[in-house]
Amino acid sequence: MKSPPRQLTLFELDSGDLPGRTAEDLAPLPAPTPAPWSAQAADDNDAVAVLAGLLRELRKPPPTAATPDLGRARHDWLRRLQAAKRSESAITAYRIAIDDLLAWCGDRDRSIFEEATIVDYLADYQRRADPAPATYYRRFGLLRRFVRWLSRRSGTPDPFLDLEAPPKPQQEADWLTEQEFARLLTAAEHPPRRRVGLAQRDRLVLLTLVQTGLRRAELIALDWADLELEGQRTSLLVRCGKGGKPRRQPLAAPLARELALLRAERGAAADAPVFCGLEGKRLQPTILAGIIRRAAERAAIEKRVTAHTLRHTAATWLRQQTGDARLVAAYLGHADLSTVSRYAHVAEDELHDAAAALAKRAETTHWPNAA
Repeated sequence: MKSPPRQLTLFELDSGDLPGRTAEDLAPLPAPTPAPWSAQAADDNDAVAVLAGLLRELRKPPPTAATPDLGRARHDWLRRLQAAKRSESAITAYRIAIDDLLAWCGDRDRSIFEEATIVDYLADYQRRADPAPATYYRRFGLLRRFVRWLSRRSGTPDPFLDLEAPPKPQQEADWLTEQEFARLLTAAEHPPRRRVGLAQRDRLVLLTLVQTGLRRAELIALDWADLELEGQRTSLLVRCGKGGKPRRQPLAAPLARELALLRAERGAAADAPVFCGLEGKRLQPTILAGIIRRAAERAAIEKRVTAHTLRHTAATWLRQQTGDARLVAAYLGHADLSTVSRYAHVAEDELHDAAAALAKRAETTHWPNAA
């Protein structure tokens, strides 16, 4: 009488080396069988075959995630930014950074999802572009947000996970004194070539920037419908500020009157841009930069003057005038008070006034005589 089959070890099952059993043994046996123990042996053989097959499946490497279409991912990411009403300058910065990374990886056949690739790319970017600390900090942040989103979307490892971001640079941009701005304004009012409306436009551009603290994109986007030029509280509407947040910006009465005169001269429609190029179309960033740069050169101002310099100037003057950081933050459209620290420029006169104030208080304090 044949003895019942012995229990097999896991090693024997995993290796497929089943002692005393052939391929025919592992195949299902025909039923019925004459003896009860033979039916049990068939069941044992079936169970052994199934278990051996499962173990072989477990030994197979896990399937890898399909490589995502990077071009499509780039397109989808930029569309998400547009839907979130991010500024054109922010979308352009993302596009430039992503295109540079994808081109670099494509030229070298490197995977964007490997940490070594990101490290090598950033090192090469620093060698090629020699970016300022603020520029490099921004490039790192832009790419980290895009790649992390892409990693979550495609189920691939995040190569930025263990990379430390560069330290955030402490920026203190230049600002203009009242005397420097007066020279800038005079230079804009007296261009070398006289063209109808050119000096008036340049003057109003500079005045609007320094009196409102608008960002470059916010100034360019202004339509006449955004301006409230009548009544006691004249103002303008920033429809899409940083982060897509609208805000109402006060306008000083003299500036409001000058803008109202300009609109009347043009007979401009409500949806027409406030500031235009020579052909009457909306002012472009390069034209705006040229207006400021040429005025600064004619005024012999050695500082680098941009639209953001005039924003810093507005914030610094306001802080010096009021001493109220919350007011400065609200005026500039900042949600975070810590951002205002960049505008905490202290003029030399303020330091002398502070010394005089301390001396005055010290003189009125009666110290006890020494024993």
